Amino acid sequence: MREVQLFEQMKLWRKWTVDFLRTIPEEIADQIPNGHHNNIRWNAGHILAGWDNTMFPAVHLERQMPLSYHLMFPSGSKPDNWTEQPPSMEVLIKQLEQQVHAIEQACKGHLDEPLKEFFLGMKTLGDMVVFHMNHESLHMGIVKSMKQMLISVEQS
Repeated sequence: MREVQLFEQMKLWRKWTVDFLRTIPEEIADQIPNGHHNNIRWNAGHILAGWDNTMFPAVHLERQMPLSYHLMFPSGSKPDNWTEQPPSMEVLIKQLEQQVHAIEQACKGHLDEPLKEFFLGMKTLGDMVVFHMNHESLHMGIVKSMKQMLISVEQS
């Protein structure tokens, strides 16, 4: 896949993510539905931190998000263990909007370069972009399900 197409897909998926997150009422963003360990805010932060944690270091740049994000939102973490106030949904959404452009600028021209360390079997930066688009899509499916569950509980 050509670089331009890959970045266009990345921006399209991110637009869908941002547009959907804007439909989430603030009052349900922190509710944890039955059967889940996390909430919608955690999923939004997890997407943001996941991209940040791998993409920028892969091109020898500093991560763009605060250290607190990497402590609040990694795999295996959960809101029950947070020791500080998480960012608002508005802040997370704005950062998600901006991040996609920062990633494109940082990674343009480098997608075919081998990774310094393989990441989950991926060998190039472009492989990581594809992984993160799929990972984001997976978490947005969870977010959509959570919203439906939480809205139906509120309406009962």
